[in-house]
Amino acid sequence: MEKTNKTGNFGIIVSGGPAPGINGVISSAVIEASNQGFKVIGFKKGFKAISQTTTEAGIELTVPMVANIYSTGGSILGTSRYNPFRDPETKAQFLAGLRSYAIDKLIVIGGEGSAYLSHEICKATSEIQVVHIPKTIDNDLILPDKYPSFGFETARFAGTRVMETLMVDARTCARWYLVTSMGRKAGFLALGLGIAGGAHITLIPEEFEGSRISAHDLAAIIFGAVKRRHQLGKPYGVALLAEGILDKLDPSSSKLLSECPHDELGRIKYSQIELGDVLKPHLAQMCADEKMDVSFYGKNIGYELRCYPPVSFDIEYTRFLGYGAVKFLLQGKTGIMVTRDFDHLGYESLADLVQPDGSMRARKVDLTADLYKVARRFMMR
Repeated sequence: MEKTNKTGNFGIIVSGGPAPGINGVISSAVIEASNQGFKVIGFKKGFKAISQTTTEAGIELTVPMVANIYSTGGSILGTSRYNPFRDPETKAQFLAGLRSYAIDKLIVIGGEGSAYLSHEICKATSEIQVVHIPKTIDNDLILPDKYPSFGFETARFAGTRVMETLMVDARTCARWYLVTSMGRKAGFLALGLGIAGGAHITLIPEEFEGSRISAHDLAAIIFGAVKRRHQLGKPYGVALLAEGILDKLDPSSSKLLSECPHDELGRIKYSQIELGDVLKPHLAQMCADEKMDVSFYGKNIGYELRCYPPVSFDIEYTRFLGYGAVKFLLQGKTGIMVTRDFDHLGYESLADLVQPDGSMRARKVDLTADLYKVARRFMMR
């Protein structure tokens, strides 16, 4: 879609979970928009503050404020998981809030759920141009030539350091770690950490596509690796599990899973349940049945990664995306997701990424690809 550009202000909203490089996007966009003679308003706490009150929800961002934040972690604007279209009143407040700041060009930085909200804004009003910048450590957004989403490379780098330490601790203390990795419905981060960090077994949700597996059967797969290493005189190891496996488990096989709450966008709150806690009782019983003395400890990797200072790949990447967002908005574009394909900027239509059920299309690990095959060859499976 294209519109004739107007002379109002730029707005920036950060939505969803943090990812390394957010501040790089903000910095780049503010500098370019300011150089083009525009005012930029950053909205605090994602969609939440502007949807509840216009008072102090926005702050003017200037070049001196953002010039040196490109290499820092976190988000200077904060973020939240909040749906401004949850009801008519909130929707009206949100749109009125944007109008009160004279926003007619909006940059939304977020993942798959936030991309859907960007699409909803385009449908709700023709007064505001919207571009979405794909941000997620999950790497589940569909991008040209399977390019990673910004933040993923940094998250994998930081997570590998954690994995290496856990591997040493497991050997030192003779224990098994059941490590749960962030990633939502995709196994990219877990697979990357498993390969780079040396996990003895890695399980991802794509392996159980179209089916439900019981907590007992999932534990049995892990137990296979535990037993093989135990027979080698190594009663220790690390099993890496992508959090999206929770969606593949039969809820009736776990009381913890059946009672797990959901977030504002209707998605299971992975942070409220530990996959390791679901599996430990089954693993303990299997070990007892085989008269094996093995200790299991749960560990979640994710929060340590999301605000890690971006590596140079993501710093360069986010410079591209922030500049591109301003460029395309000033060209009159709206309803698009800004992309990078090596040394070129591009975009995808948000409307083309929406599925019939209203959710955004997402990519997943291809089990027939060499990436997965290589990973499997280095596992105890």
